[in-house]
Amino acid sequence: MKIREVVVTSHNLDAAATFYRDVLKMPVEKEPARVLVTIGRSRLVIARGEQFDGVHHLAFGISPHAFDHAHAWLKSRVALIRAGGDDVIIGPAGWDSESVYFLGPDDTLLEFIARQADAGVPAADGDVPRPVSISEIGISVPDTSAAVGVVTAATGLPTFPPQERDFAPVGDHDGLLIIVDQDRVWFPTQVLHPAHGSLTVRIETPDQLADIVITEKVTISTAPADSRTR
Repeated sequence: MKIREVVVTSHNLDAAATFYRDVLKMPVEKEPARVLVTIGRSRLVIARGEQFDGVHHLAFGISPHAFDHAHAWLKSRVALIRAGGDDVIIGPAGWDSESVYFLGPDDTLLEFIARQADAGVPAADGDVPRPVSISEIGISVPDTSAAVGVVTAATGLPTFPPQERDFAPVGDHDGLLIIVDQDRVWFPTQVLHPAHGSLTVRIETPDQLADIVITEKVTISTAPADSRTR
């Protein structure tokens, strides 16, 4: 499963464009009502909208061969979040990953994650780390189990460990929908709750495209894979 596009809202497009362009050095296009950020094979769309409660979570996948460099590079540019006395955080059992976390515009909880499943992906040339894609997107819902049922039934995607009452990933190493209870606190922070704002995720599987829209509930529309567009 690949995450092709994520659409979130922001009340300050200028700040969002500045952060992704000047701090993370990502390709950014600024339009009057939205900001487009290219993240490897994925795209982040930040549309103009009102302030919302909570924060979104996005993880950007990078080659494990680039992790040490990305860690040092980010540490010189942003404040990394620590857990257990360290700012390098090992993933849950079965993930075989390591991550660094930091806050972006609108206090978005951002993550660079390196998975050993991507060991065949070489590190990008140059001083600036180049993520492969949007690897994870957090989805906040009032009933985690029910939302997982809706998503897996509509898309055919598998669940991914760990499956807990308030934390239930769906997908695989290429892309994960991190479905969480809206009252949960985002790890590794101690205070930030998942966003209650609108969110759209476009995913691609070998068989289909699917648009997952989160407002008050989860709604999904699908199309055959041969109709894919960027």
